[in-house]
Amino acid sequence: MSNFVSSIPPFTGDGGKSQLFWRTLLLVSLMFNLLVAGILIGQLRAHGQAARMMGPAYVQYVPGRFFAELSKERRHELAETLRANRQDFKKLRGQAAENAQKLAVELEQDNYDPAQVNTLIDTFTTGPDSIAAGGGKVLKDFYAVLTPAERKQLAAAIHDAPKRMHGDEHAGWLSRWWN
Repeated sequence: MSNFVSSIPPFTGDGGKSQLFWRTLLLVSLMFNLLVAGILIGQLRAHGQAARMMGPAYVQYVPGRFFAELSKERRHELAETLRANRQDFKKLRGQAAENAQKLAVELEQDNYDPAQVNTLIDTFTTGPDSIAAGGGKVLKDFYAVLTPAERKQLAAAIHDAPKRMHGDEHAGWLSRWWN
């Protein structure tokens, strides 16, 4: 045992100031989290869950901004036009996968036949049963159901899309994320 006597008085507490600080911090954090959760739930209930209307390959032809500016009812009507072709796209994707396997078999052959390989490539890139041809049909059907005002609105969205994607030189640095 030591006979050393400390000159530091024992801790008697800080009167609850530290406890009050941590409780207040916890309460503010909880309120902030509830606010963020409320905003997210409100957005989903007011606007519905965001859905991709077109595949990424067709964004240039039907920009997302076009759909955002339509009423909810009209957006659902146009989405039905696109959804009607979903089974055709599944069939075309299946055929493209089969053609890719056939192409792989042809590439493995010791007696490489460039004509056969080119035929297989043409089948799934430019043929009438290609995904590109199916996508073109979907776009034609989609454009046919638009009203004249919607076609003008779509044309404006297509014109503005490059500015929004790459940022307008006068829009500032936030344009890449907020547009």
